[in-house]
Amino acid sequence: MSLRDELLRLFPALKRVPAAGAYVVGGAVRDLLLGREPADVDVACPDPLAAAQAVRHKVIRLGREDHLNAWRVAAGDRIYDFAPIEGGDIDRDLARRDFTINAMAVALPSKTVLDPFDGRGDCERRLVRMVDAKNFDDDPLRMLKAIRMAVHLDFTIDPATLAAIVPRAEKVTNAAAERIEGELSAIFSASRFATALRLLRETQLEVPIFGRELPPFDREDVSLAGAYALLLDDPRSFAERWRFSEILLRDVLAMKHLIDRHDLVALYDAGERVAQQLPNALRALGRDADVAMPDFSIRPLLNGGEIAALTNLPPGPELGRIKRALLEAQVRGEVRTRDEAETFVSATA
Repeated sequence: MSLRDELLRLFPALKRVPAAGAYVVGGAVRDLLLGREPADVDVACPDPLAAAQAVRHKVIRLGREDHLNAWRVAAGDRIYDFAPIEGGDIDRDLARRDFTINAMAVALPSKTVLDPFDGRGDCERRLVRMVDAKNFDDDPLRMLKAIRMAVHLDFTIDPATLAAIVPRAEKVTNAAAERIEGELSAIFSASRFATALRLLRETQLEVPIFGRELPPFDREDVSLAGAYALLLDDPRSFAERWRFSEILLRDVLAMKHLIDRHDLVALYDAGERVAQQLPNALRALGRDADVAMPDFSIRPLLNGGEIAALTNLPPGPELGRIKRALLEAQVRGEVRTRDEAETFVSATA
């Protein structure tokens, strides 16, 4: 089956796109060549809005305010993105892209595959190689993207590409903070922690982003929150600079606390999702990772009203303190039944 036929099978709504001058570009072509099934597809075409509306009337406009000419459509479980062809010429469009493995295109009207920079060969060589060094100047975030692609695809970054990134590394901070955070989160979510740190060091991107050289670690299987907890002395300041979500910052702070103290109550407070990430972070530090987890399903055996009836306390901080003390006693296994809970509360009041 040709690449075009495979794309039409996976993304059937492409059959409704006006085919004249339309090309599937970038990641979907790369993923098919790598034997991976893409979840989204990028189409470069003369009229992206019309192409998007041919798939579905409801479309989402993409881009920043000064560059709002790309469109997204969700159809079934697939995402379709439509953008104009750079300069109206597909050869020029591909020449402006970041890496050779993303600079391939499949013409929708035919089965023609355009691969002017041997992206197919680099897929076989498992190599992240730049199209042109000046394309990093057009969008400095591409330097960080090189690391993201290397860790997610288990590729090597081409030496000439590394050499082009190093003298430009300081410029990475010219990219929007949200975009940098997105790339960092993708990098540290790949379970390639040690590799990511090595590449950040080799590209010299670590200092502009983190403000210092990062310590080496030899473990790969560290989570996103675990990675930041291990690397950041001041997560709040870093999160403010790079615009972390509240959820991510909360996870990082919880993980950092657990690394220092991981008794049953601390683990329970962090929650099962975060607590289960702790052992690998401890292993990265060379510490004992045999962590006894609490029963995360535990809830107070007595509610506030029942505690008030036992203690004759009005609603307020003291009632809350006793309820919390009961919960902690349950988590530690000191209280297991309702009778024990009543005894505990009576003794605590």
